[in-house]
Amino acid sequence: MKKLKKLLSVFMCVTTSVVFVTAVYITIYWPQTTLGVEILWQILIVGFLGSLGIFIYPEREISRKMTLILCVLHYLETNALVLGCGIWFEWFEADNLFMVLGMVIAITVVFLLVTVIEWKKNNRMAAIMNERLKEYQNLK
Repeated sequence: MKKLKKLLSVFMCVTTSVVFVTAVYITIYWPQTTLGVEILWQILIVGFLGSLGIFIYPEREISRKMTLILCVLHYLETNALVLGCGIWFEWFEADNLFMVLGMVIAITVVFLLVTVIEWKKNNRMAAIMNERLKEYQNLK
C-alpha cells in the first residue's frame, strides 16, 4: 500500500510538471498549433510510465553511493522513455537538434523537480517519525 501511495504521489507530480513543460515547449516550438485530445492521453501514459521508475528504489535504507547510482539509472530510464514516446507520439522532430535538446532539458527539469519534492517529503516524514519515536521512548 505504501508503494501505491508513493506511485500516485509521483504520478501526480510528474503529470502536473509534464503539463507545464508541455505548455512551455509547445509555446516555443509550435505556437500556432492546434492540439487534439490525444495529447492528454499521451501525457497521462508517459506520466504513469515515468512514475513506475520509483520501483527501482528498495524499501530499505541504502548507501548514498547506491542511491546516486539508482538515481542516475532512473534518470537515464526516464530520458529513454520520454524521448522514445516523444518520437512515437511525434512530439518533436528527432533530426532537429534544438528540439531534442529542448526535450532533454525539459526531462531534466521535471526529473529534478519531482526528485526534490519527493526528497523533501521523505525527509519531512522521517522527521515526524523520529519525533514520535522520541515521544514514545519518553513515555516508557
